[in-house]
Amino acid sequence: MRNQLWIFISLLSFLCILSMGVRTNAQDNTESEIPEHVPLTEESENAKQVYTQLMYAVYLQAFNKDINKSRQLYDELVKQAPASAFIWYKRGQLKNIMQDIRGAEDDTRKALELNPSHIPTTWQLAQILVKRATYTRGKNINAVFDTLKRVIELDPDHLDAHHVLSDLAYQLGEFSTAETSLKALTRILPFEYTFHERLGDIYFKLDRPQEAIDAYQRVVKIKPNDRNALSSLGELYLKVGRLTEAQESFEKVLTMMAQSYRANYGMGLVLEGLAQSASQSGNHNPSDEPVDISELIQSAETHLIRAISIAKERVNNTRRRSGRANLQKDVDNAQFALANVYKQYKKYEKAEEIFAKMLEDDPENVDALYGIGSIYHVLGDFKNAETYLLKTLALQPTHENALNGLGYLYAQQGRNLDEAEALIKRALEKFPENGAFLDSLGWVFFKQGKFAEAVITLENANQQLPNSVEILMHLGDAYDKTGEPEKALRVWQQAQTLEPDNSDIQKRLKR
Repeated sequence: MRNQLWIFISLLSFLCILSMGVRTNAQDNTESEIPEHVPLTEESENAKQVYTQLMYAVYLQAFNKDINKSRQLYDELVKQAPASAFIWYKRGQLKNIMQDIRGAEDDTRKALELNPSHIPTTWQLAQILVKRATYTRGKNINAVFDTLKRVIELDPDHLDAHHVLSDLAYQLGEFSTAETSLKALTRILPFEYTFHERLGDIYFKLDRPQEAIDAYQRVVKIKPNDRNALSSLGELYLKVGRLTEAQESFEKVLTMMAQSYRANYGMGLVLEGLAQSASQSGNHNPSDEPVDISELIQSAETHLIRAISIAKERVNNTRRRSGRANLQKDVDNAQFALANVYKQYKKYEKAEEIFAKMLEDDPENVDALYGIGSIYHVLGDFKNAETYLLKTLALQPTHENALNGLGYLYAQQGRNLDEAEALIKRALEKFPENGAFLDSLGWVFFKQGKFAEAVITLENANQQLPNSVEILMHLGDAYDKTGEPEKALRVWQQAQTLEPDNSDIQKRLKR
C-alpha cells in the first residue's frame, strides 16, 4: 500500500512539473504575439454591468443577505436585458420565495417564452402551479399535470417531477399516471422502498394481485421488517388462495406487533381457510401432514376476537366522527368473520349472538341482516329467515347471497317457485359459475318438476363443488326422477364417503 502511495505522489509531481514547463514554453513562444488590449465598446460595457448586477442579485438571493435589494436589482435588470430568459427566471424564483405567486408565474412564463425548453424554468412553473392549486383547493389541477409532464418530457429522469406527479395522481385516483411515474422512480432509485410500496398500493386498489405481490416482495427484500408491506402481502396471498404464505406473512407482523389489527384479522381468516381446506382433503394439509382442525378453528377464533378488541379500542380513542365510522367498519368486518367461523362449524348460537349485537349497534347493517337471516335458515326458522333476507334485499337489492338464500328458502318450502327462480338467476348473473347458486337453481327446477333441467344444472354445480354433500344428494334425487337409478346410487354413495353418519344420505340409500 505504501509503495502504491509513493508511485501516485511521484506521478502527480511529474505531471505538475510537466504542466509548468508547457505553460512556460507557451508563454515564451507567444509573448511577442499578444495583441494590444482592445477597448470596451458601449455594448460590452453594458453587458459587463448587467452581468455584475446579476451576480450580485443572485448572491443576495442565494445567501438570503438582502431579499429586497435583490428584488430591486432584478427589476432593473429586466429593463436592461428584457430578452434574457435567465433574468426573468431568477426574478420569478425570487418572487416565489417572497410568496408573490402571481408575479412569480408571470415572470416564469415570460422566461419560457424566451427559452421554452429550459428545464429548471419549467420545473419552477410546475412548483408555482402546485401552490396555486393548493390555495384554490384543486382549481386548474390539469395545468399542474400538464406542466409536470412537460418537465418529464424534457428530462425523463427528473426525480422531483416524477415524485410530485405520482403523489398528486395517486391522491386524485389517476392511477395510470401515478404508476408510470412510480415505475420511473423505481428505475432512478431502485433501492428506495417507498416507491415500490406505493406501486403495490396501486396494484392492490386496481385488483392486480400478482403485480401487487411482486411490488411488496421488493419492499420486503429492501426492508424486511416493513409491517405494511408484510400485512398487504398476507392479504394478497389470502385473496389468491396461497394460505401458507399468507400465514407466514401475518406471523412476521405479529412477532413485531402483537396488537396489529390487520395481522390478527388476516390470521383469523387464514386459519379458517386452512381448516376448511384440511376438512375437504381429509384432515391433511398440502404437505400431506395430519392437521388438528379444532385447533385451527380455536386459533382463528382467538385472533378474530383480538382483532375485534383492537378495533373497538381504536374506535373509543378516536374523537372525529369520520374516523370513528371508518374504524367501526373494522369492528364489523372482524365480527362478521368470527360469526361466519361459528356458522361454518355449527356454533349457531354464538353466531346468532354476534349478528344480533351488530344489529343493536346498527339496525341497517346489511352484513348482519344477511348473517342472522342465514343462521335462522340453517336452524329451520324459515319465518325469521325470510324476514331478515327481505330486509337485506330492501337495503341492497343486488346482494347475491341474499338473492340466492331467499330463492333456496322458497325452493325448500316448495312455494313462490317462479320468484325463487328469478331471484337465483339474478345472483348467477354476477357469479355464473358459483356452485352453491347453481345448486339452488337446480333444486328449484327439481321442485318445479323440470327434472331434465335440474340434472344439467346440478351436474354443473357438482363440477364447481365436487365435494358438496348437499349437491350430491340433490343430484342423486334428480337422477332418480329421470329414471337413472344407477347414477343416483353412485352419487349418494359418494356423499356417504364424505359424511358416513348423515341420516339423509342413509335414507336415500335404503330406497
